[in-house]
Amino acid sequence: FALLNMKRVATHNGKFHADDVFAISILKIIYPDMKIIRTRDPKKYNKADARVDVGMIYSPKNNNFDHHQKEGAGKRKNEIPYASAGLIWKHFGKKIVKEESFKIIDEKIMQYVDSDDIGIKTYETKSVEPYAIDTIIESLNPDRQAKKRNFDKEFGKAVIFCTYLLKKEITLAEEKVKAKAIIKNIIKKSKKEYIILEKPYPWKETVINVKNNLKYVINYNETEKSWAAIAIPKSINSFEVRKPFPKSWGGISSEKLEKITGVKGAKFCHSKLFITIAKTKESIIKLVEIALKS
Repeated sequence: FALLNMKRVATHNGKFHADDVFAISILKIIYPDMKIIRTRDPKKYNKADARVDVGMIYSPKNNNFDHHQKEGAGKRKNEIPYASAGLIWKHFGKKIVKEESFKIIDEKIMQYVDSDDIGIKTYETKSVEPYAIDTIIESLNPDRQAKKRNFDKEFGKAVIFCTYLLKKEITLAEEKVKAKAIIKNIIKKSKKEYIILEKPYPWKETVINVKNNLKYVINYNETEKSWAAIAIPKSINSFEVRKPFPKSWGGISSEKLEKITGVKGAKFCHSKLFITIAKTKESIIKLVEIALKS
């Protein structure tokens, strides 16, 4: 871009949404001293170093990142259009993270935020809709009944919140990327229908997406000083697992679970049969071996 440092960035004033808040949050990570100008006045926003979600122009070389114009601002390969959050992530995200983490953040956050802003539903539900990030950000706007509604002040708070959240998500994404090769190697070496993770690696996506016959993942819970066995879901967002724990264990804990299973150190099995806890590594392995034979 023409500018290596953005001192003043403009976005629209009034009510804010997840897309403009996240867009500014991304830039705030790169340019922490950046001043935010909230206006719809062309005389004011054209004096800024960049315009985000305002101005009706998408022209990266001139630092214009709006998507409200009739032709929009392009689409991803999966046909999800870009709104301001996705546009800023597209052009600035790789200043913060490398390719794999960039893709994780785009798929996890930006694509949903963009879709919601443009009016594309990305999920189906027959009952309760999720309390999603767009709803959370919208709730941060000033109260409708307030005598004086200070949108700029609340926007600033929303940016602080989203900047913190985005930094946490970036850390999680980088952990996933680092853990991926480690977990793949553990899976490759395993001759069982379960793997044991000595550290709290983020395993879910890798275990589900890599072809294998695994049923459970065992890992150490440092906080509880215990071991857990988790039944692997059939897909990323599914509550249905490849092999649930035995029905007779559901909702049972302590001495009663020890008696039912015959395993000393058995602590608890969730009523939905997707997780079992034990005091030691040896006892959790015994429980998993029993579950696999059941």
